[in-house]
Amino acid sequence: MRILLLDDSVDNLNLLKLYAKKSSDEFVMVSDSSVALDYISKENFDLFFLDIQMPQKDGFEVLGEVRDSNNGKELFICALTAHTSKDEVEKINKSTFNDYLEKPILRDDFLKYIEDYSIKAAG
Repeated sequence: MRILLLDDSVDNLNLLKLYAKKSSDEFVMVSDSSVALDYISKENFDLFFLDIQMPQKDGFEVLGEVRDSNNGKELFICALTAHTSKDEVEKINKSTFNDYLEKPILRDDFLKYIEDYSIKAAG
């Protein structure tokens, strides 16, 4: 599986890179939304983890641009958020995000999520 991950926090990306070493999946990890959008316009991914809170464009803005692109209409997109207030969860659920994960993300939870998604996507 090919997985794209966008998070503006270099610390979070470094942690997730360590987690990804335990997976056989192919990861592309970026910290800039324009780089992620460029990848999506040129390549196919099975899963996209997208941080909500980012400085230039927030995750909802990026989500809209991805859904408007040819490669992003059917892409499974999981929001990454440190803020799971009732309002934030409601906003995520009303959007075209497919799911969300709460930060901080534990390694076993991250890998299990990917494994579960892979099984669901295959079946």
